[in-house]
This record gives sequence, structure tokens and C-alpha cells, in this order.
Amino acid sequence: MQHKRAWSLVLIAAVTLASPLAASAAAGPMKVLVTNDDGYNAPGIDALVNKLVANPNLDVVVIAPQNNSSGTGENTTTTTIGVYSGTTASGYPATIVQGFPGDTTLFGITQQLLSDPPALVVSGINNGQNLGAEIIPISGTVGAASWAARHGVPAIAVSAGFGSPPNYADAADYTASLVEYIRTKKSFYKRLFEKQAPFRGLVLNVNFPTCTSGSVRGLALVPVGRINTVTGYTLQGSSMGVDTWKPTIATLPFGTSNCASVLVEPGTDVEAFANGFATVTPLDPERNVSGLKLKQFKKIVGLAY
Repeated sequence: MQHKRAWSLVLIAAVTLASPLAASAAAGPMKVLVTNDDGYNAPGIDALVNKLVANPNLDVVVIAPQNNSSGTGENTTTTTIGVYSGTTASGYPATIVQGFPGDTTLFGITQQLLSDPPALVVSGINNGQNLGAEIIPISGTVGAASWAARHGVPAIAVSAGFGSPPNYADAADYTASLVEYIRTKKSFYKRLFEKQAPFRGLVLNVNFPTCTSGSVRGLALVPVGRINTVTGYTLQGSSMGVDTWKPTIATLPFGTSNCASVLVEPGTDVEAFANGFATVTPLDPERNVSGLKLKQFKKIVGLAY
């Protein structure tokens, strides 16, 4: 489904761009390595691959884990991994790795595609949001993307919020738009790399809510936030020279998204997602991009989905 909306917020693009396949094909076919952490036969990666392979300007290679490996972060196998051929749920050829999501990225970049490396890695679409400082480090989706970035290949980690069914359609449409934007905009592609050695790539962490009513309120370009924040301490008592203090913890909603919210200026990925926005958060391999660097990515939140 294509949605065409316009947004006036500072962190939300003002113009909805055209369909990805209508963009100027300024560059030749771009090799894209697709992986995930839900397993090669999961519906999320299937929805993503089906969208990407519809673009004739992409050379899509799927290398994904055999089993659901959610919550394994950046784990990699230190003994041996099995590798064999298979297909996604819709029958697209895939290399299946008996290991962690990180193993799939590393095997692709350092072995299978060594002589013809990918220009971009896309990890997802995950079943469940991967945002917030507490969740991102344990996400296998983000973990696979981060290993690509460390090896100098920029990556997209994309997730759909928990729901039945998850919002794979909007997430896949937007990711297809984003990949084509990266392919055709050389100046933007350069922004996905560090300017100085070791010239690592960046990760664009994308999360689409699954709305129980209404629809996604737009794309918000936001930094990483926290689900739980300690705001202070209250003295509970004293005994034998020991004071007992209880923390006051502010908690933002995480499991659901209020797509009927009227909040217009979300400050973090957690707050934006909780209030019905899809989020885009640039991360370096060590997890965050903010300030002026964050604003350099503002155009991509207007892409069609």
C-alpha cells in the first residue's frame, strides 16, 4: 500500500517522495544482501524480499539464519556453522546458515560475496519493534546490520511492531523506497560512511508500528531513547548508618503504539513509536547518531510507504 502524506514537523519530512521504481536509475544494479533474525522462512523477510526483487535495479542476495534467533544481539559462532541452499517462503533462492544473524552477515561479506561484495545490507523485517537503549543491544536484527557496518557496508535494520498481523506491508514499502533512494543518491550514500578511518558504515534503524486502529502517523527522524529513566530517589529509611533509597522510574509505553495520539514533536524513538510514528534512527556500529549528524538524514523520512 502506498500512502502519500505531508508533515510539517521539524523531524518529519515535508514532502512525500515518489514511488521507488519511478526514481531516476542514475546508478547500475546494486547488490543488496538481505538477512534477518526470525529465520529464512519467516513472513517478514519474505515480504521484504518480494518488494526488493520487484526493483530491476537491485541484485538481491538472501543469506539468513536457519532458525528464529531473536534476542541474540551481535552473537557469532566460534566453532563451526552449517551452510546449505534453500528458499524463502515465496520461493526466492536463499543461503541458509545454521548460526546467529551475525554469522549470516559475516559469511556473506567475508566469504560468499567476497569477490563481489554488497553495497548495502538489509536486515528484517523483524516481528516486533527494535528500539530504545535497552532493546537495541540485544536485537539480532540490529546485530546483523551492525556487523555489516563494522565491515564498511552500510545497513538498514527494519522491524514491524508487535501485532496480529505485524505491519510488514508499510515497512516493506518504505524500505524499498529507502533502498532505491540510497541507490540513486550518491551524495546520500556517502553519508552512510564515516569520513575518517576506519570508514565504517552506518545503520539506519527503521521501526513501523502496527496500529490497532487508525494508521501510521508518519516518519519521525529521532535519536535513541530509553524505555525506563531514573528521575530521582526517595529516602525510605535509615538503619545502623545505612540509608535506604528507592528510585523513581519514568516508563514510556513499549508494547503498543497509540496511532490516535496527538503528540506532534516526539523526542526519541521510544516516544515516537509509542505515539504512532514510524521511526528512523541512524546508528553508528556503537549504537547512536545525534545532533547535526541526525539532521542530515531528514529527507528520507518523506519516502513513500
